[in-house]
Amino acid sequence: MKILLAGNILGKGGIQTHLRWLAKVLGEEGFEVLVISVTNQLPSPLDLQDIQQYQSDKVNFIFFHTQEIKKHFVSNVQYLVKITTTVKEFFPDIYLAVGTGWNLFLPPIFLGSQTKRIFHEVMSGFVGSWRHSRWIVRWCFHEVIGQSPTVAENFAESSGWKKEITAIPAFPEPLELSASLPQPILRTVELGKAKAAVFSRLVPHKQAFWLVQQWEYLKDVLDELHIHGSGPEEELIREYIASQGIGDRVKCFGRYPDGQAYVDLISTYDLTLLPTVGAEGAPLVLLESMACGVPFVAYGVGGIPDYGVDNLNVLIVAPERWRTDQARVYADVENKDQSSEQENQSSSKMPVFISAIKEMLHKLAQGEIDQAQLQQFYLERYSYSVLKKAWISYLCKQ
Repeated sequence: MKILLAGNILGKGGIQTHLRWLAKVLGEEGFEVLVISVTNQLPSPLDLQDIQQYQSDKVNFIFFHTQEIKKHFVSNVQYLVKITTTVKEFFPDIYLAVGTGWNLFLPPIFLGSQTKRIFHEVMSGFVGSWRHSRWIVRWCFHEVIGQSPTVAENFAESSGWKKEITAIPAFPEPLELSASLPQPILRTVELGKAKAAVFSRLVPHKQAFWLVQQWEYLKDVLDELHIHGSGPEEELIREYIASQGIGDRVKCFGRYPDGQAYVDLISTYDLTLLPTVGAEGAPLVLLESMACGVPFVAYGVGGIPDYGVDNLNVLIVAPERWRTDQARVYADVENKDQSSEQENQSSSKMPVFISAIKEMLHKLAQGEIDQAQLQQFYLERYSYSVLKKAWISYLCKQ
């Protein structure tokens, strides 16, 4: 069987991780795989070096650079023809698109009926404006896969999708293969002694900067808060830490490693935090935290609530609880002064995410979090072998 995977393969995000490992899995199972990567950047030498480990005699990668597109009709048509020609020459049995962008969705229109067109939704499932490229999925694809049951349900409801839809998780970096996982044991963490970390792109909707600004609420129950990642808010976070004189306990480290160094780093923390309010699918960083037996607290956006099903060792803040509070918190931060600081920190003013962190810290102090059980939850539901079996089983039925 010939399978074409379409999406952005460059970089370190969740889509890139998923596409690389899915391609590797399919190649190992004897499928002929072509990955077309449509991005606004050219692959760097480091990108090409990283991708080499996923290539084989069965798996090949082709890059299309969208900066080639000019702002006039003819150039856009020529670019589309270039991608479409590549797709038609490969003549796949399955065309699987992951992500967004017209350049992913238009080429399969010109394929024959012998090609099954499948879309993997790895965002929240909410399509939004009719101008969004994912609207074309409704008319031009045969099946949709959601990254989680909630994401699949969101997509069906928001797009009017009436055909078959299923849910299969995306591949995280399989830390059980690329590294040696710790063997966590049930342990307590004294209140005020815990170390927490955020692993994320530092962009506004991920809210790492917002979380750092809430340190007054956390300083008595956390020992340290560490921010790992890079992005436009990194400098803002560093400047805020310096201006507030809290650098002895709140730190920003920049880009974090992968492989064994990543596992070793996560394992030094007692909990991880993800206060994102964006259009998430089901962030892979939360799976990686569970793989190391480290509990997390996260907002329940997109498919994140599915990580909490039958999982007592994480805390997920329901969306209906945080929307109103978020507006109130931003107003409190903007208007805060010394005379009102005590009032703003009262339980009635405290953001629900901060309350959830405190709840998790009390659970850790009372021995109510089973770190070994959390890791087992990951291994039974999201490990490389489990996801490999799920994807191969699904694709072999096409």
